[in-house]
Amino acid sequence: MSSSTRKSRALSVAGIVLLAFAVSVAAVFLGRWQYHRHVARAEQIVAFEQGQAMAPAPLTAVLPDAGVEFPDEARWRTAQVSGAFDADSLTWLRNRPVGGQPASHALAWFVTDDGRALLVDAGWVEAENTARPGVPTDHMELTVTLRPTEQDNGSPGTRITPAQMPSPPAPAVVGYGVLADACQDPCGPLPGLAITPLPQLSLGPHLAYTVQWYMLAIAAPVVAIIWIRRELKPHQATAVPARPKRRPGRTDEEIEDAL
Repeated sequence: MSSSTRKSRALSVAGIVLLAFAVSVAAVFLGRWQYHRHVARAEQIVAFEQGQAMAPAPLTAVLPDAGVEFPDEARWRTAQVSGAFDADSLTWLRNRPVGGQPASHALAWFVTDDGRALLVDAGWVEAENTARPGVPTDHMELTVTLRPTEQDNGSPGTRITPAQMPSPPAPAVVGYGVLADACQDPCGPLPGLAITPLPQLSLGPHLAYTVQWYMLAIAAPVVAIIWIRRELKPHQATAVPARPKRRPGRTDEEIEDAL
């Protein structure tokens, strides 16, 4: 084997090893990312089930202070609060479908009897509905499901966050509430609005993706070994078949001449 051939094979083997290493490392990181997403989903489902299983409690018991962070134990809790809506704060949330149907949600501050302001998703209407109702200002008791506010994306009317609302008329309660029931006369949804359903949480395919990425991380070096063995296997020269020897004797032309 010539030195150039050996050098070429060495470079080929090195490239295969580097490629297999890169694929394995990338697959491990992607597998870990998918696994963390699976764990986060599982934790959300547990929090949802635990919060919804607890009996409704007064808002002052679940969120006693207007703190700066939403407590984990308050996620998906059902709370009851008395007060009145600030009708001037009504803001419509865009691009938030319900059951696959385009919808707009009514967001408004609810001033509680203890002098705080709770941001409430008061219900929704179809997006093409131009005759949108207001929120009543009568004193009432609400039953809400508590959730942390969303991160502001700088586009007004697209996130449930105080940053995209008028200033609250009182110290704001951290988080917001999704209206489940409004007791006026009678209890139920607010006039002209449908109750916003809670999301249907599922684990999704993240665990399956995790297994697939880890299998790729294992398969990459195996494929590389097979590839390297083929590269290092001696190349056998292709034999050129020998031309058959002519039997001694007179040719056909010589025989014909003799006749």
